[in-house]
Amino acid sequence: MSLLRIHIPADWPEAGPDAALAWSRLGSRGERLDGGASPTAGLPRDSQCEIVVPAELVLLTQARLPRGRKRRLPALLPYAVEDRLGVDPDSVHVAAGAQQADGQTALAVIDKTWLGTVLARLRAAGLQPAHAWPETLLPALPEAGWVAAWSGRGGFLRTGTQRGFALDAGETGQPPVALALALDAARTAPDGPAAAPARLLLRPCAGAPLPDAAVWSRALALPVEAGAEWAPLGAHVDTAGAIDLLQGAFAPATFSRRDGQALRLPLILLGLIALVHGGATLIEWGQLRHERQQLRAAMEADFRAAFPEARVVVDAPLQMRRNLAELQRAAGQTTPRDFLPLLARASQAFDETNRRGLRGLRYEAQTLTLEFAPGAADDALLARLREAGLAAESRRADDAVRIRVTGGAA
Repeated sequence: MSLLRIHIPADWPEAGPDAALAWSRLGSRGERLDGGASPTAGLPRDSQCEIVVPAELVLLTQARLPRGRKRRLPALLPYAVEDRLGVDPDSVHVAAGAQQADGQTALAVIDKTWLGTVLARLRAAGLQPAHAWPETLLPALPEAGWVAAWSGRGGFLRTGTQRGFALDAGETGQPPVALALALDAARTAPDGPAAAPARLLLRPCAGAPLPDAAVWSRALALPVEAGAEWAPLGAHVDTAGAIDLLQGAFAPATFSRRDGQALRLPLILLGLIALVHGGATLIEWGQLRHERQQLRAAMEADFRAAFPEARVVVDAPLQMRRNLAELQRAAGQTTPRDFLPLLARASQAFDETNRRGLRGLRYEAQTLTLEFAPGAADDALLARLREAGLAAESRRADDAVRIRVTGGAA
């Protein structure tokens, strides 16, 4: 499965839908499959998509957040950094990163309207970004050092796992003032040399010429080394160090690991309830099955007591009814299935039309067949026969309607 990574320039989407976006398709191991620059209509449609946001559009900072109120925290984040903003807090979107050793949480701030417009434009083109990474946090940090990406007109500096900022060009041949100030602040920090870098790795952007490393090294009193060209589309994203901007209101509508953790307890409780309910159902089913077996055994015992000559008992209630009917007939008694009782019960369901239309009847094998003239018997007669406890079915022909009545319990 491939991943489509798109680099969003700072002037997009104002540049228009035909402006080219640099993109790259990455394989499962992070290898580059192909890439190029295309307008949104020409971008590949991979199942997974993410964007890289320019460093100059994202402010990385830290703040000590209040405990609790996790549901309301995304809406409160802009006000946690209000003193560091030059705009209305409601106009920015703030994404939270990891908590630092000093108890503060890393935060990434971006213009809400810009991010919303970018996502809307991409989704209109059929692309659904799952992540948005600040470019500042993508270059790997050298051991005991900082890393800077340089475009010739500026760039950005990464100073820690979730720390960094954009750089301007500064004076020709001299390092940017912001870089020098950050280095002085690190050297004078309470933890002293531990906070200051031992070297600076300088990486050019898209073939831009690097400044004189020796001049920068003397100006900063820090070893400056030239590194490989910086290519954000091929960078490895360390999720432990990067901050995903798609949080809160911009979070994609997918089931995340955090959702799974939040649902773990309800799902466990639901599983326990289902287990208890299933166990109770099995116990009840077992009790009912045992009672059914006891009732069948009692009925079979009663049948064998009444008819000890019976060798095989398959259906004790049915065999009991049949044997009782035979005894009644042998004693000269009528049963509900005999001709006269059956006819008497059936005739009670007749109305005047049925009586006038009755042409004949036949009794055979405990079944009474009534023959009516066409139109003299309808579904209403069948309903009345069944309400009387009789089993009845009709067969219609062109010359007659025949209803078979097979009787029932008296």
